[in-house]
Amino acid sequence: MLIIIAGYIIATGILTVAETTIGAQIEMSTVLETIQQTKISVNEYVWSDTENKLSLYILNDGSVSFKRLDSGYDLFICNSATNVTTRYSLSDITTRILDDVTNKGYWDPSETIELNITLAYTPNWAKFVTSNGITVSTNIIT
Repeated sequence: MLIIIAGYIIATGILTVAETTIGAQIEMSTVLETIQQTKISVNEYVWSDTENKLSLYILNDGSVSFKRLDSGYDLFICNSATNVTTRYSLSDITTRILDDVTNKGYWDPSETIELNITLAYTPNWAKFVTSNGITVSTNIIT
C-alpha cells in the first residue's frame, strides 16, 4: 500500500512539473512571436529651438498592436552639449496616435504615433523602445 501511495505522489509531481514546463514554453513562444512581428521606424522628427520641443513621429510597420498608454515605453535622448543620455518614460512624454482608425486607443500597424517632449537642452540623438523591447533610433540634426 505504501508503494502505491508513493508512486501516486511521484506521478503527481512529475505531471505538475510537465504542465508547468509546457505552460512556460507556450508563453515564451508567444512573447518571441510578438517580438518577431514588431517593426517600427522613425518617419520624421521636428526640433523647435523656440519652444525647446522635440517631436518624433514613429510608424508601426509590423503586425502587432500596442495599447497607447502601455507601461514599458521608453525614450532615450542624448544631450548634444554633454553627451549624457537621459531616459524618459510615458509620464514625461505627450503622445498622440495620428489617424487612429482601426482600434481607437491602440497603436495599430500602419499608424504613426507622435511623441512630444520639452527639453532643457538641444538633443543630438533619440531612441524609442516599445513595451516588448523593440527599438528605433535617429540622429537629430539641429
